[in-house]
Amino acid sequence: MTSEASGSGRALETRILEAISSGVITLDAAGTIATFNRAAEGTFGVGASHWIGARGRELQRLIPEFPDLLETFFGSGAAHLRAEIEGTRATGEALTLEVRMAPLEIDGGAGVAVVVVDRATQRALEEAHEANVERSGLIEASFARYLAPHVVRELMADPQAVRLGGTRQRATMLFADIRGFTELAARLPADEVVALLNGYFEEAVRVVFAHDGLLDKFYGDGLMAVFGPPRVRADDARRALSAALELHAAVERLAPRLTHALSISVGLATGEVVAGHIGSRRRTDYTVIGDAVNLASGLEAAAPPGAIYCDEQTYAEAGLPLGGRAFEAEVKGRTARVRAFAIAGRSKESIR
Repeated sequence: MTSEASGSGRALETRILEAISSGVITLDAAGTIATFNRAAEGTFGVGASHWIGARGRELQRLIPEFPDLLETFFGSGAAHLRAEIEGTRATGEALTLEVRMAPLEIDGGAGVAVVVVDRATQRALEEAHEANVERSGLIEASFARYLAPHVVRELMADPQAVRLGGTRQRATMLFADIRGFTELAARLPADEVVALLNGYFEEAVRVVFAHDGLLDKFYGDGLMAVFGPPRVRADDARRALSAALELHAAVERLAPRLTHALSISVGLATGEVVAGHIGSRRRTDYTVIGDAVNLASGLEAAAPPGAIYCDEQTYAEAGLPLGGRAFEAEVKGRTARVRAFAIAGRSKESIR
């Protein structure tokens, strides 16, 4: 190898050593310290110039057991060695070190590579990492109270995905409202009203999430859910209609635990919406807007207690054997009647 090539090789080795986060010290075949990288300088608080060219055994000043480690290393046939021992910084501060030795070919001879890790610093980093993982878990759990779990997972995986703006996507919208609740609430104490709503919403949210829906918002005694964006799937309409049926079943299950009977109506519609993060840089909501949203809301308002009204598109795409009754619905805000299907709020058949 020419001197130019040799110099180029050493420069590359130096750059690699400086990029390693662990302390690395190398000894040549004569036992002289050949390299002392930047991480080793940081660990021991001393510059490399104090050590390069010095006898390796002088490292005893930083690692008291270093001569014994060398002896053990060579006595075992220069096999790999790992030990956790005490060390000291140049300032006299005590260190707990993990030291690893491995054979190294250097300048045509058999040298030694010594990797040094400050265990106290490493443990602090590990504890910080564990704390961050725990904190991320708490944040994810908190977000999951507002968004569907699959949406939370996507946002946690790519926080940069939260940008103002939207895209046109297909969605099935679901609106559910407690019928007659305003009059009921007027007659009840405030704490009883809150208890009733919380009991219902606890079940309702569980149903929406169980069908991979996105809970868009609560509005008074109603809720709005989206099936589709941000992850549109072929079975969005089926899952939305299944969720609507299960919402009615959930109300029936709740009945024995409630002080007053509740009844809900549900409206569904499928179509193109604009979905995305809407608001300002300081406060953003992931929501959807579009005709399907308005139609689902209007169908819910037109549906009697205990019923589900859905548009023709939702009924066709869901493909469930429900025997819905087709009719022309009058929807608030529309001059023309809308072809819809009326479905009883319970089903004897499994729809999952």
